[in-house]
Amino acid sequence: MLFILGNARSGTTLLQVLLDAHPEIVGSPESKFAVLFYPRYKHIKKWKESDIIDFVEHLYKEPLFVQLWHLDKEKLKKELLKVKENATYSLLCKMVYYQMRNGKNNPLYLSDKNPEYTLYIDTILKMFPEAKFIHIIREPRDTIYSQMISFKEKNSKFKAFKWLAFNTIVEGKKKKDPERYFTLLYENLVNDTEATMKDLSSFLNIPFSASMAQNKSPEWLNAHLEKNVLTENAKPFYANLLKPINPSKIGNWKNHMDVYDQTLAEIITGDFAHKMYGYEIDSNHKNKPVKISAYSLFKGNCLYFFWQMFKQVKVKSTRLNLLYARFRIMLNPNVRISKFF
Repeated sequence: MLFILGNARSGTTLLQVLLDAHPEIVGSPESKFAVLFYPRYKHIKKWKESDIIDFVEHLYKEPLFVQLWHLDKEKLKKELLKVKENATYSLLCKMVYYQMRNGKNNPLYLSDKNPEYTLYIDTILKMFPEAKFIHIIREPRDTIYSQMISFKEKNSKFKAFKWLAFNTIVEGKKKKDPERYFTLLYENLVNDTEATMKDLSSFLNIPFSASMAQNKSPEWLNAHLEKNVLTENAKPFYANLLKPINPSKIGNWKNHMDVYDQTLAEIITGDFAHKMYGYEIDSNHKNKPVKISAYSLFKGNCLYFFWQMFKQVKVKSTRLNLLYARFRIMLNPNVRISKFF
């Protein structure tokens, strides 16, 4: 198993597509089903037919799985029942990922990506002790600005603390087990895709494939577009996968980001981003045209803290996970849960 970690709008989807282009890697659409259903099924030692059927039924209650995967439910059920005698939760999850192989008969890696996996690394390792992780980082101001535009949100303070916290968490994990992680910068990925993917291939101990350096939309997306089964909410998030890799968006914040949001991002993320990744960011707010109070920063930090606590509590309950997922889908797609804190 291979998991992509990083903030939203950091290039995680692009990286997943490039990995899926390799003949020995299966890159699936987004869905946190493995993490979502782990609390319910982790204690099963001997799987019965009814357990596997129940697992499949739960899969088709997870909104992203339904929206993006479009696997034949009965066929999937038959495939999972074939391994009933040797079934474990990890194996069944891998079997689900394997269904997205699109003609790849002997893949070496099954890749999954979701920005929030950063919060669940320990849980992932309980399921898949052999897992490897790719950590992708993007310049914080570009990341935050892209999130605000793509998700139509204005809470730059929350997003800045989230950028800082997500990357801090991963860096802490790397210190304990560095051989398990590969780190790359989004800017390097889009400016020199081939060199970056060659380095990543070496980390994975697989031969580099030239297809990994081309932004070719994955087979599952092509099939969904052909059948016109993607929801209207999903289409905008995958539109860029149909276009060539475009480095012109690097530094997009300079001409479009509000000065207040820039200042917040620089104060909160600047020192860490410069020290860890070499981004040239001035975090000295005394020289900024906008003043940010210590109280305002404290409130933002508390907002992020409670959001993270909620996420980590939620992942311990399959029922709560599903209720939360359905609630998000019921909302206007441009509304995100951070607005309610």
